[in-house]
Amino acid sequence: MTANVFDKLVAFNKETTEAFVKSSTAAYKGFEEFTKAAQAVATKTASLNDAAFKAILAVKSPTELADLQGRLTRESVEAAIADSRKLAELANAALTAAVEPLNARVAALQALTPAAFTKFAA
Repeated sequence: MTANVFDKLVAFNKETTEAFVKSSTAAYKGFEEFTKAAQAVATKTASLNDAAFKAILAVKSPTELADLQGRLTRESVEAAIADSRKLAELANAALTAAVEPLNARVAALQALTPAAFTKFAA
């Protein structure tokens, strides 16, 4: 009987270790995707800033400058919101994927615990 309990404990710990490996792998992949997306945002932003600077240098009147500044500001804010939303979605997906295997192990432990306490109490 003790060997059977020991075997179950070893199997449970093996599955938990595998869950940690899956979680770490998912976290790494998610971080990698997030980093690539953040780099793409930074590159795009630098390109847009360069184009905006060139457009400002080409302005011929104060009215044209005011119109350009308003348009550039609106476009920048809209792009920042869209990029932030995309990065937040990537971060959320990475976190969800990383936590999922661990949640499964917690649920397995919770399912085991009442049975274990009942067994030892008898």
